[in-house]
This record gives sequence, C-alpha cells and structure tokens, in this order.
Amino acid sequence: MIGGNSRHAGKTTLACRIISKLSVLDEVIAFKVTSIRPGESEMHGNHGTEDFSGFSVIEETDTHSEKDTSLMLQAGAKHVFYVRADEDSVEQAIAEFLDRYNSGQPIICESRHLSKFVKPGLFLMMMRLPAVGTGKDVAQYLDKADSVLYYSEDQTDILKSIEKISFKDQKFIFDNI
Repeated sequence: MIGGNSRHAGKTTLACRIISKLSVLDEVIAFKVTSIRPGESEMHGNHGTEDFSGFSVIEETDTHSEKDTSLMLQAGAKHVFYVRADEDSVEQAIAEFLDRYNSGQPIICESRHLSKFVKPGLFLMMMRLPAVGTGKDVAQYLDKADSVLYYSEDQTDILKSIEKISFKDQKFIFDNI
C-alpha cells in the first residue's frame, strides 16, 4: 500500500516501479482506492462513472491513458482496478474486492485511507517536502507506515529503495525494515 501527503507526491511513480519489478516473476494486481467526498469527482479522473452512492470497482483496460490506473497497467500489472467509494462504503468495497481478486499474488494499492480498514503486507508513505498544493494532515498514517520516504524534487534515493522490495511466500519483504 502506498500513500502520500499530497497530490503529485510520487505515489503512482513508486507503485509503477514496484509493479515493473515484481511483474517479472509474479502476476501483479494493482488498484487505486478513492474515497469520494462531495465535489471531488473531477480531481480523480474520468473512469466512466457518474455521481453515485456506495461504491464501484472498475477494471482499467486503457493502456494509452495518463490516468494512474492506466500507468499501472502499462507498468506490467496483469489487472488494474479503480475502486471508488463514498466514506461509508470503503470497508465493504475493499472486503468484496479482496474476496474476489486476492489469490496470494502481490497486490499493489495506491491509497493511504485504506490503512484504516486493512493491514497491508507493506505500507509506504511518500512525503514530498514541500507538499505540492495543499498538503494533507497525514500524522495518523505515518504511525501505521512500515517506512516513510521523504524527498523534495529528486526521487533517486526512493527509487533505489525499490531494489529492497521483494515478494516471497505470499509476503512482501522490505529490507530496510
């Protein structure tokens, strides 16, 4: 699971690099979870859904888009999903998603909010300093993270840390921990 302190914090870049590495040996599933609050639909990209209540799970099939989910597919994920849920439905959406798609393969997820509902095998927080735009209060997530990756413009050290991530016996291993 990858979270961050703002938009453009490097979450998708990190996710795609991990997917590229792991997909050489394993069939990787990836998904992005967005907890939609009123007025936020446009900032998360067009995934072919209108206003709704509850949740939806949409499989990404477009390999030519710049959407985060499309980039994950381009990086080598076998399947990529966009999970969109209102605040009251996040837990149900993820439970159904995992019941349907989890068969022991590596699953890469872009969402910090999801850590309120599941304990991931590895939780990385991307902390861009200064944050792009309005930074989020992420203190509650930092304590849950297995590793907090701080950077400014240059992600070189963070991208090098990907070499320390592996998946063995249905578990993530991060040698820094």
